[in-house]
Amino acid sequence: MNKKEWQEYSLILKELLNLDFSPVAVSCPKEPLLPGPGKKLRICRAILDAGKGQILQIDKNTNACFGAAWHLGFHKLSDPKVNSMVKKFVVEGEKLFCSYAALDTLILQMEEVPDNSACYFILSPLEKAEFKPELVIFVCNAEAACRILTLVTFINGIMPKIKIGGPTCRMSIIYPLLSGEVNISFYDYTARKICNVEKDKLLISIPYQRIPGIIESIDKCSAGKAKIEYPAEFREFLQKRLSA
Repeated sequence: MNKKEWQEYSLILKELLNLDFSPVAVSCPKEPLLPGPGKKLRICRAILDAGKGQILQIDKNTNACFGAAWHLGFHKLSDPKVNSMVKKFVVEGEKLFCSYAALDTLILQMEEVPDNSACYFILSPLEKAEFKPELVIFVCNAEAACRILTLVTFINGIMPKIKIGGPTCRMSIIYPLLSGEVNISFYDYTARKICNVEKDKLLISIPYQRIPGIIESIDKCSAGKAKIEYPAEFREFLQKRLSA
């Protein structure tokens, strides 16, 4: 059976970037892909497990994280008492913000999450994805992240509108899906500890429509396979400058 284009892309990128994890395909269908009911899952953990080979499905019934229920759009945080309790936990419990005002400022910078109560989030290794994904997440180190971002900007020179500081699920999945932007997530610190994320790992999220252009750029860009060259006039300029 012939591999689908994104499955081929996965193998190319994993080898090129020397990735420990497969690129993770994310799709958000309205119908379940896997038979249910499935086990309870934390999506921050599921990203890592999918990168290691598993195919996972998360919906409002199998989501194991209260915060993700809101950040993924499974439930609205509409009860003032619950909202107040959550904020108190984040500020006074997790101690991720110095004040409620700081937390409110962050929340105002995050896009409104659509109603995903009837949706399923399917995560799988990109090379195992049966359907074209909407998003691809790379679990990688800083060098691989640098190369990916260089390949992204190589195409048109437009820097991604990076947003960091928010919850892992919202910034690595919802923000890039809604905005069409490439984004970086270092995992929020609570998720890093809960999931035992390796110290050198971070997440790069890329809307799938950007991936073919990245593949086409590999042989042309020095962050891919192209060699850095010095044009003759620039080489001569440097030699004169060094000998002056």
